[in-house]
Amino acid sequence: MLAALLCWASVTNADPNVNGATGLIYMPSARIDEEGTFRIGFSNSDPYFTTWSSISMFPWLELSARYTRIDGVPGIVGSPEFGNYKDKAFDAKLRLLPESRFFPEISVGAQDFTGTQLFKSQYLALSKRFGDFDLTLGYGNDRIAGGFGGLRYSPSWNHNLGVVVEHDATDYANDFSAALSGADKRTNGTTYALEYKFGWLGTQLSYQHGEVGANLYVSIPLMRSEFVPKLHEPKPYSEIGVQPTLDQWRRDPAHAARLVRELDRQQLKNINLAVDKGEVEVSLTNTRIRLIGRAVGRAVRTILLLGPADAREIHITYTLNDLAVLTYRFTDLGALRRFLSNGGSEDQLKEFVTVTYAKPEYASRFQDGAMVKFDAEDKETPLRVQYGEDGQAVSFRQEDRFLSGFTVVPFKLNFFFNDPSGAFHYDTFSQLIYQRHIGPGWFVNSAARLTLFEDVSDVTQPSNSLLPHVRSDVALYRREANRVTLNSLLLNKYSQLGERFYGRWSGGYYEEMFAGTGGQILYLPSESNWAFDLSVDWLKQREPGSSFGFRDYSVVTTLFGVHYRFPSVGLTTTARIGQFLAKDDGVRLEFKRMFRSGVEIGAWYTITNGNDITGPGSPGDPYHDKGIFMSIPLASMLTKDTQQRASLAIVDFTRDVGQMVVSPGDLYGLVERPLMLDSAEYSPLTQLQQ
Repeated sequence: MLAALLCWASVTNADPNVNGATGLIYMPSARIDEEGTFRIGFSNSDPYFTTWSSISMFPWLELSARYTRIDGVPGIVGSPEFGNYKDKAFDAKLRLLPESRFFPEISVGAQDFTGTQLFKSQYLALSKRFGDFDLTLGYGNDRIAGGFGGLRYSPSWNHNLGVVVEHDATDYANDFSAALSGADKRTNGTTYALEYKFGWLGTQLSYQHGEVGANLYVSIPLMRSEFVPKLHEPKPYSEIGVQPTLDQWRRDPAHAARLVRELDRQQLKNINLAVDKGEVEVSLTNTRIRLIGRAVGRAVRTILLLGPADAREIHITYTLNDLAVLTYRFTDLGALRRFLSNGGSEDQLKEFVTVTYAKPEYASRFQDGAMVKFDAEDKETPLRVQYGEDGQAVSFRQEDRFLSGFTVVPFKLNFFFNDPSGAFHYDTFSQLIYQRHIGPGWFVNSAARLTLFEDVSDVTQPSNSLLPHVRSDVALYRREANRVTLNSLLLNKYSQLGERFYGRWSGGYYEEMFAGTGGQILYLPSESNWAFDLSVDWLKQREPGSSFGFRDYSVVTTLFGVHYRFPSVGLTTTARIGQFLAKDDGVRLEFKRMFRSGVEIGAWYTITNGNDITGPGSPGDPYHDKGIFMSIPLASMLTKDTQQRASLAIVDFTRDVGQMVVSPGDLYGLVERPLMLDSAEYSPLTQLQQ
């Protein structure tokens, strides 16, 4: 019977415990859920109420974060507004050995490994599947005190149903303030649970010596490209008519105007068009479609149907803020037409399409006397009302074909957590964003806000940071601010200095707290996933409550960035080395992964010589800036494509150590995400068919 059970292969259920990590009820298991699984949920197990999230970052690595309220324990003595004590914790699990026919899955993990470490534990766990049963055995120390284990039964006739029996080894008596919370009265031992899943929604109800617990969560597969069908995505241009010859094209500018109008209708912007010696040269960009290859595919279909009938080649250069990024060369238009009509493999496409980094001389082609630049006639740009398209419930947007325009967002909401005068703060406002494209590479960018309702200004405890207060006076900025505030007003110049070599200069009001001037250069080595950039900014701190006044504090920040991409898995690692806003020197390490859906999840950790002793830091163990973030492409959840994203981060917002100014236009951020998308989802050539 044992031999039969060992050979019985079945699907493994990898469900979360009350802390969000894959496990049993209170204890972890060796399991890690399917790669790219993101879960968010909350659990209640007296005296703890926990909001948690977890992510299977890789098949062998699971990361978790949780925010726990401890009932009965005051948060901060003398600050009743804070309520019960609350604590952030981060967990990690590493799989050492995957399950095989005769061997169990083996993992090690650490709970609450940084910060206050109130719930600190380390453990080793083994899990083995026997038909419908999944057995876990393990050993831990600190809060998990000794041996633990359990059995999960998930019947083959209904994998949505589960029954769990567990030996809980939690040392409740030694929990933080256990006498106040009542945790010291809890006993560990045998625990029972009933589970059921409804699609992405999962539930677990548990019982342990008179204590009833509950866990409710949503599980989202981030390796899925899209969650919602693109029912309202505009179709590519397909109208077939009589096409002009090259001679007719040169004699009558109306042909070029018609083509540009159609490209503009598809929201392709900043179009330059030239024709010479049978070659159609186009540069353009796009402000809606996420993937460069897909946008170029829309453009080349249109050019094939509206351009000169006897053209031999089409060259399309894709730009970002007037910086040429990629050039697509189509050298056999007959084969291209057949491919777009009937489909085919990427290998076939490679015979007549090449994709390369754009060369800086591309712009001169539109100024050469032998080539003619065509611009469609100006027309009134309509104001569009958008519902949910840019991450807001409603917004108003006007953008012309040359990237000038404005966006009005009537309502935006920010949350802030864990200030001593209250565990939760909010900031609601309306925002106006304006951009003016005034010449090749020249942009005026600005943003203003109208405060609606907020209580960040109610933060009364002054910062006790010994560093220059570059961020910790955020409550003062809110308290002193006018109802209408100028957040930024900048002049930006983008330049292509060479092939794969870009530059930006900026001057003006960078953000709410700093103004100044500075620049950045970026280099992308050929045939390499490395990138290097250098940012230097002379900054002066703005005066709270004054749109144009300044404090008596200035700094020159100098940061050298080294980036490396792993395109096959969508992973980017970054190190930023230099001087930060509070004149502290050090390095900021960043790590993020982009999943097939386009969702990015990452973290950062900064080590500098800034001695931040504000709690939980101390003279012997100073605080280091750190945080985690998530960026969600709205295209995965909407019925048509969009470049807009929603972002959230867990970070201490009243810290001065390891801080950076908000970049007026980070060059690596500008080019990295489109190029990473091309690699992570499917190749630029395959996108042409979309």
